[in-house]
Amino acid sequence: MQQSERGVFEHPTKSPFSLEKYDSRWEREYMEELEMYSDIAKWTKNHRIRIPYVDDAGYKKYFEPDFLIEKIDGTKEIHEVKGGHLMNREVELKMNAAKLFCEARKMTFRLITKSR
Repeated sequence: MQQSERGVFEHPTKSPFSLEKYDSRWEREYMEELEMYSDIAKWTKNHRIRIPYVDDAGYKKYFEPDFLIEKIDGTKEIHEVKGGHLMNREVELKMNAAKLFCEARKMTFRLITKSR
């Protein structure tokens, strides 16, 4: 079963926006989870963060992570939702770049893996 269901999450209570677009059923489900977590103050997919990384061929590319999260204590995190079956070398390069990006900004990176 493919997970590329796209749509709009309407009226999130913890997003600064009245609509949040999602690119998969997993992202939609994670949005619902974020709304319920008591330690989450804010979240959004509309963050415009682009993380540079270099692929195995040496080309500079950019990765746009799924969610920017702000916790109640003020700390910020980037979360990426990915199907476990989709993990490959390219994803590994993106995740390593995201970890370094976050460390340089005193943020945390979390990879949220889902299964079919």
